[in-house]
Amino acid sequence: MGQRHQIFVLARVRSKGEATGHRRCVAAYHHQWCYGRIALQCLSRFLRLASQPENFAMIRRDIANVQGDWGEVPAEDIRGIYVPCPFIAYLLQLAWNVNLDDVPVYVAGVSFSNAVLDARMQSSGGDNNDGITVIDVTGPNVSYCFNNICGPPLTAERYVRKYYRPIVNLAVINDDELQDNKHLRDQVIAERSVVRAISALEGVPLMSIDALVEAWPWDYTRTRDDMITAGTHTPDNLSSEEPQPEMSTTSVPPLPVQPAIHSLADISLHQAVIHAVNAGDIDRIQDTLSVSGQSEIVLRILCDMSPLPPVGVELLGLVIGLEQPADTLNLSDIDLSSSAILGLTNASSSTLNKLDLTGNQRVTVHDLVDILRTAPSMRQLVIFDCPLISDEDVYGLLASSPKSVYALDYIGHSAFFKRARDRTRSCPYVPAFTCIVQEGRRPPLITALPYFTPSRLLRSLYTLLKPVAVMNEAEATVKLLEKSGQKPDITLLGMVVTGYEMFSSTAILHAAFTTWYADAASVTDAIRVAQGQEPDPSGLRANTQRITLIPQMSTSFDGWLLLIQLSSFGTGSHFAFARKRQNGLSASAPAVEDSESAHDAAPDLELFSFVEFIEALKEEGRPAPPAADVAALANIIETAYPGHDGDKRFETAGAAKFLADVTLGSRRMLYR
Repeated sequence: MGQRHQIFVLARVRSKGEATGHRRCVAAYHHQWCYGRIALQCLSRFLRLASQPENFAMIRRDIANVQGDWGEVPAEDIRGIYVPCPFIAYLLQLAWNVNLDDVPVYVAGVSFSNAVLDARMQSSGGDNNDGITVIDVTGPNVSYCFNNICGPPLTAERYVRKYYRPIVNLAVINDDELQDNKHLRDQVIAERSVVRAISALEGVPLMSIDALVEAWPWDYTRTRDDMITAGTHTPDNLSSEEPQPEMSTTSVPPLPVQPAIHSLADISLHQAVIHAVNAGDIDRIQDTLSVSGQSEIVLRILCDMSPLPPVGVELLGLVIGLEQPADTLNLSDIDLSSSAILGLTNASSSTLNKLDLTGNQRVTVHDLVDILRTAPSMRQLVIFDCPLISDEDVYGLLASSPKSVYALDYIGHSAFFKRARDRTRSCPYVPAFTCIVQEGRRPPLITALPYFTPSRLLRSLYTLLKPVAVMNEAEATVKLLEKSGQKPDITLLGMVVTGYEMFSSTAILHAAFTTWYADAASVTDAIRVAQGQEPDPSGLRANTQRITLIPQMSTSFDGWLLLIQLSSFGTGSHFAFARKRQNGLSASAPAVEDSESAHDAAPDLELFSFVEFIEALKEEGRPAPPAADVAALANIIETAYPGHDGDKRFETAGAAKFLADVTLGSRRMLYR
């Protein structure tokens, strides 16, 4: 059943041994019920998400990582589907399966793993009865098309008008005509919705048939030939020889290649810098920095000095530029020693918010512990492409020294941008926080975070639970209206229905726990910004939403837990924060297969109210969240899961049984 639709993202990438490469699919996704306005709205949301600067940088990183390796399947996926660009594929889920800015909220699908497709497939290879969306992210100007499969590219308007003919002329309709004409009023509402969906994609370039032929010659060569014959073909201006744009993440120029033979002037400057730094007098060296090429030489000299004295750190700060924001230290692609990095972070420790070490060839995971210790106020650490810091090193750091990252809102490393696996228990890290949602007739939804700060977590919980609170309020209003003989508004009914169905997809957890809202970073900010905001079905505000990681599924039940049991077949809804006691079942305990053993193996839990949970986080040494955020979220939780209603809060025995049921449910998913 459904209006089945596939989405494909193209980029110019090289396979093994190729010099230039060509357009290929780097991410593919299936949607079971996507057509008409929904297809346009989801595409618009994806394009806005992709335009957010950090998200765009991650897309370029995804593409750069597959250059020269497209089609090379990792060993762990050799029997599965091929997902070469996991971040792009994850954005497809967030765009097509969830929109928390609409009213009522939009949620679709079941899981990422259930919908992601093999990037090597043909565009005609999906289970389809609607058409496809194709997005080209090869260059900085993203283009798109809709397609009936093997046909010419379609604009948003040509595609959507297959479903909704323009039956009213909005330009000549006035409000007086709508007063007593419900049929006309409904037509106007529908037409305005279509026009808004089309308008959201105005200005986005339409992909050419040549791009489709380049990606899937078998599917589109005949169509291009027909277009040439008919005189409707416009050649693509982009040559297949055009090099793939390189990812740029640094504002500090990389070091030039060091010549094999140094000039006498360079040697003299080298000796002068060494002497000045060791003598503690760098005034004369400062005067040379304005000379063309001198600052690069001085920078290279300072990079090689270890340990770097304090005066050397001062000189280094001058060389890399004092124009950087006071709270940001961008050292990307500068190959500094650990002592130089420590000197710089220590000098700005009271104000440092973000440290970027991308591309550093020397820093190790052991250095990170010292760096984090010198900058307790730091909230963002970026360590992409550091060869001495492997994924396993990062996982080990979180397991052995979790307190070292308690203050970090964001860790930029490939360890946290792996392909999402939300139906298999293969989480590579020890979770710091896991949200578990269970409803009797569906598989459990489980999302595990590798790290968190209380402030960011509260913002995520607000995003997740606000629709539940809205649903409860809407349901109470509907009951009052029906009791008084009045007919509820369809939007009000939609809030109730969507509230009950919103936990049908892991996309709801993924969106809530991995989105960083630039314009509403705190709970109180979110409440303030939401006042007076219109629903956003086309995701126009998504360009402010940064995706900070790709979460995984875990049933180890390590770290903090949020347990949500949904009402089903006579069982009430339940809610609790929890963690395993010290003598609780270890994550390494052997798995059990039968129901009785699973219940016996349930971990011994401590349950916490929301206020107790916040206090426990502070006792652990985590930074305290703002009191206003705590109070605001407490109100949301009370509305979503009222404490005065006896079945809303878990008891210890019920929580243990819940986790045992979740373990069994997640195990059954592996065999479907």
